[in-house]
Amino acid sequence: MKERKCVVVDAYSTGRYLPEEFKRYGIGTVHVMSAAQIPPIFQAHFDADLYDEVMRPGERMGYDEVVEYHLQALHGREVEFVIAGCESGVELADSLSERLGLPSNGTALSAARRDKARLSCALTYAGVRSIRQIVSDNAVEIASWKREANFDEIVIKPLNSTGTEDVFFCSTDSDIQRALRTIIGKTNRVGALNRFALGQEKINGQQYTVNAVSIHGDAFITEAWTYDTVPVEGASSVCSLERLLDGSEPIVQELTNYLKRALQALQILEGPAHAEIIVDHRGPVLVDFGARLQGTMSAKARTMALGHNHITLTAWRYANPEGFGEYMRMRGPYKRTAHALCVSLISDRGGVVAGYPGLEAIRKLPSFADAIAFVPIGEKLVPTIDLASTPGIVYLVNGDESQLDDDYRKLRAMRMDQVFELVARDSQ
Repeated sequence: MKERKCVVVDAYSTGRYLPEEFKRYGIGTVHVMSAAQIPPIFQAHFDADLYDEVMRPGERMGYDEVVEYHLQALHGREVEFVIAGCESGVELADSLSERLGLPSNGTALSAARRDKARLSCALTYAGVRSIRQIVSDNAVEIASWKREANFDEIVIKPLNSTGTEDVFFCSTDSDIQRALRTIIGKTNRVGALNRFALGQEKINGQQYTVNAVSIHGDAFITEAWTYDTVPVEGASSVCSLERLLDGSEPIVQELTNYLKRALQALQILEGPAHAEIIVDHRGPVLVDFGARLQGTMSAKARTMALGHNHITLTAWRYANPEGFGEYMRMRGPYKRTAHALCVSLISDRGGVVAGYPGLEAIRKLPSFADAIAFVPIGEKLVPTIDLASTPGIVYLVNGDESQLDDDYRKLRAMRMDQVFELVARDSQ
């Protein structure tokens, strides 16, 4: 039997689970790196033993050199597909899949899938609602744009980042100056240097996260969740709770219709996508997007609530495209089999984690499904200001919604010094 092979670019974050899923289909994985070094935020996750081979480019290679390096390394090998494992791998996966003649989203709009300003322009060009914006490295220029547009408040963030890193809500000129001082000149968590900042109108409405998997231009929504935030000192806001919606709900159909148009505008023909959408009095508008799997999620808990998850459906799409396409076209809207909450813990204190004394009590909650992304023992827990500083995430799943909500209240009532044993760093 012919050996099946695939390529995953930057299999960090959720993408690190893809090799195991492809192995179920008898597909071996070659790991391709977009840069010589793994971004520090992902280094603890990477396990080279999961891959048949790891391809690492040279330290000082430019992007075009990296593409050519990997094309030469892959020359003569029969690989079935190339997929991005996380945000930093999107553009290289597009380039390699296109040049190798494999299923691809192409390179024409690669930059728009990562750069938030170009993304908005691509939506506007296609007649899809987008957010009004300005790109600048000058606080005075952004402040003038805000006044001319008559916005009471704007959002300022990097053009290319993940995990709500350095997102600021700005009402005054001094707010804008503070945001730009933080953003400009900083190398963000995915290794990109922030040369400019993005200013956008602030959309006031309910936020949602929506995942999809596409095959040959047909997009299938795999799940939609409400996304609630709370204001936190030292940050604009942080995610506190996501609640799974059923595919039959009218809002899910509205989100589906909008996201499919957005995916067409961005020429997403193949593979996974993760979108953050706000719905206000004018309807849906895309506020963030990734042409890849959703990061930081529990496959186990989502399978309990849906019968599938974004990872398993993505693997199915590539490993057995005919079977996946036939099933999804017959399926109709996805069905929620149980109620589910994704609870982001929020810390108002810091210290070095010495243990998890409260985790046993959390696991005893009737709705407990999974606990992920807890700060490792020996590492520092810090006050929460974004997704990366969230001390841990707990999933609750239950067919009884009242039990689910009761368990949520009990979980939220726990203090972080009850969940974590914290010690001062100098006592280590």
